[in-house]
Amino acid sequence: MKLRRLFALSLLALMGTCVVLSGVVSAHHSAALFEDDEIAAKGVVAEITWRNPHVLLHWDVKDDKGKVVRWVGEMASVTSVMADGLTKNSLKPGDEIIITFRPARAGTPESVIGTILRPNGTIVLPWGRQGGGSDDVRGERAAARAALLAPFGIKVQ
Repeated sequence: MKLRRLFALSLLALMGTCVVLSGVVSAHHSAALFEDDEIAAKGVVAEITWRNPHVLLHWDVKDDKGKVVRWVGEMASVTSVMADGLTKNSLKPGDEIIITFRPARAGTPESVIGTILRPNGTIVLPWGRQGGGSDDVRGERAAARAALLAPFGIKVQ
């Protein structure tokens, strides 16, 4: 009887642990913390952190009042961004960039990166894998980038 009770309690504890951990894993890949629509900004690379689970880009943008705001943007894993053409030499501190991203809903300078370009239109990162959404939603987001980048003199085809 005691062995059966111990087995039942152990099984219950294992199931509870699985439920708790599945929520953590699921939350990690959620894009719910970020706005649905991308915005674009011109900025200067401050730092790029190559680590898993996500590569992070820190860049500075001047706000409407001329104050410099340091943003951080999440990209996919090291292997994923490398598969998309980004290398450790692609961006250096001081590089000027034009970037599309989905800002945090909380209003903090945190984001999920969509696209990174140089001011001359050269693509550094063609698209971000962290954006979330179906293929249709990602396609709509990519089409909307043309309008976002037009004020910077960049024509997207």
